[in-house]
Amino acid sequence: MKVMYRGIAIIFFLSMMIQEGIGQDQMVISRDSNYIPPVQLESFEIKASKEKNELQELPMSASVLKARNLEQQEMNSLTELSSRVPNLFMPDYGSKLTSPIYIRGIGSRINSPSVGLYVDNVPYFEKAAFNFEFFDIERIEVLRGPQGTLYGRNTMGGLINIHTKDPLDYRKTSLSLNAGNYENYKVVVGHHQPVSDKFGFVVNGAFVDRNGYFTNEYTGNPADDLRSYSARLKALYQPKDNLKIEYSFNFEDSDQNGYPYAEYVDSTNTAKNVNYNNPSMYTRQMLSNNVTIEYETSHSIIKSVTSHQYLDDVQSVDQDFTPASLFFVEQFQEQNMLSQEIYFQSKPEDESSYEWLCGAFGFTQLTDRQVAVDYGEDAVAAYGLPGPMNYDKYYDQNTSGAALFHQSTVKDFLTKGLSVSAGIRFDYESASLDYQYDKFLNGNQITDESFDSKLDFWEVLPKVSLKYRLTEKVNTYVTIAKGYKTGGFNSSFAREQDRSFEPEESWNYEWGVKSRYFKNRLQTNLSVFYIDWKKQQIYQPVIDEQGEVQPGSMLDNAGQSESKGIELEFRGVPTVHTEGFLSFGYTDAKFVEYVDGEDDFSGNRIPYIPEYTFHAGFVYNHEFNYNMLDKVMFRIDYRGVGKHYWQEENISYQDYYGLLNSKITFEKDDFAISLWGKNILNEDYQAFYFNALGKSYAQLGQPALYGVRLDFSF
Repeated sequence: MKVMYRGIAIIFFLSMMIQEGIGQDQMVISRDSNYIPPVQLESFEIKASKEKNELQELPMSASVLKARNLEQQEMNSLTELSSRVPNLFMPDYGSKLTSPIYIRGIGSRINSPSVGLYVDNVPYFEKAAFNFEFFDIERIEVLRGPQGTLYGRNTMGGLINIHTKDPLDYRKTSLSLNAGNYENYKVVVGHHQPVSDKFGFVVNGAFVDRNGYFTNEYTGNPADDLRSYSARLKALYQPKDNLKIEYSFNFEDSDQNGYPYAEYVDSTNTAKNVNYNNPSMYTRQMLSNNVTIEYETSHSIIKSVTSHQYLDDVQSVDQDFTPASLFFVEQFQEQNMLSQEIYFQSKPEDESSYEWLCGAFGFTQLTDRQVAVDYGEDAVAAYGLPGPMNYDKYYDQNTSGAALFHQSTVKDFLTKGLSVSAGIRFDYESASLDYQYDKFLNGNQITDESFDSKLDFWEVLPKVSLKYRLTEKVNTYVTIAKGYKTGGFNSSFAREQDRSFEPEESWNYEWGVKSRYFKNRLQTNLSVFYIDWKKQQIYQPVIDEQGEVQPGSMLDNAGQSESKGIELEFRGVPTVHTEGFLSFGYTDAKFVEYVDGEDDFSGNRIPYIPEYTFHAGFVYNHEFNYNMLDKVMFRIDYRGVGKHYWQEENISYQDYYGLLNSKITFEKDDFAISLWGKNILNEDYQAFYFNALGKSYAQLGQPALYGVRLDFSF
């Protein structure tokens, strides 16, 4: 907590210093008059593919980060969104393969995501695709709470919408060069070209090279270096005022040494050096493309989104993370996903008392995966094996789904200012798995097991909201929604009944107030929520028919939990030169019922869920008439993450920690130079923790980072 208070004190002190230099005539309310300068916060319209309403009017808890916020905070990937949005936490697991997100206590560490992700209208169903490099991003929208009625599967915790910049916004060529300590380099180049008022395109690319923050003591090489190449093409054709056709293509090639896990000494809360013999890495080639067609009639909008996503990756991991030659695992995965969505909605019109939306969605996802495990020479000796052993598992999985959905909103229902919104989704999903398991001893095959399995899931997802306009600037709402996460197949099991697991579901109850004050110079959002979570998918040890524990883990619908909490956001512009913001989220997520063998964890906190998140900051900008300088911008912000446990036993935990970040930018014409720092107080913390083979391991968080950025445009 001392770090938190120190960070807040620094922000407060700097803001007061700057305020003193501005002059009393620029404060919100002058001491000598009632004059208020003509500055206000901009309104945010939610551009999610189905929600086209101003942020403050939506009956849900939502946050928006625009391009300038991302650039000011030097946000380079989705992981850096963690704690900047209330009750959102995304721990760093050491590679882009595993990128779980938790919102309001809802999330999943390894299996299918519990938070949805859309990028330029393309749904990302695979967590291995979540962590990609940011560049040329227009905005990020975070919708908290279940979004299954309009978005379907795996949106129990919420939804993240990412939108890149449009081709017709402006014409320019840009170059960004970024360099920091630990040999961090990033180059972004782009060209926006409106060919005419009807057609334009954007083409850009990014290169990232990072030497890593940790060294593998055994090899002497970096344990987490990264190199990636990204490219994007986006074209927009608007032959008529009521017709738009957009094509988007994204590609990324990423190669990283990952998993900088070090043995952790629980008694002293200290980590040793990273030290394991088999180099661990993750490589990924990923592309996505989509065609979006939008047509407007006099009273409605018709939209079609056709998308394809391809992912090809390889994971290699020293499974014991020690210098001993025990277990080495490789996973090879190739995945294709096709989706088609079409929906109709009424045009938002102030004079209309009724708004509606209905549509259909379908997808198919084809996955080929191979997992190869080698028992090293030390494992052969430790387990008394007669010789070298290895096994291969093959998974040929096909998942398809279809859905119909509808939502209606009635304004001024029964009384003026009261709006009622109700929606429902009928969701069907089918999955099949062709599985083969081959085990080898001394080069000879000793086991050959295979099977075909099929699963079918039907789900009905309702949602009801009431919104009441208390005043012109204050709205209050109540929302009840059902959340749903699909079931699936286990990759490790020893009994027939453990081959698959069922879907999990939740009911979310939320009340909130959204308000604006001082001629829209201050916005406040408050929400309180309660989530009843059933059939929770929890990892369990693999048990064979004789009741013996086997290597690996599997999912089982073993838990029932509840999560309740509060979210608060403030944004304000006290003067024409300053902006301040503060967000706070509190989550109390606990098991109601969870018994694992002889251990009863009922009443314990759910792992990986911070008790609270905190983000506060201050921005100052000033324009000059100097020959050498047009504008200066200074930003400082502080992110805090509350105590969270790493295991169901609630023994090992990461206590509260805070990260102080800052950036100052000088602009002249089309050139800018920035100096930035992240975690500038060099706070120590654990980014991840786990147990394996009777030992504890941890990945430490990123150390203090500093750098310089140059931006050119012409």
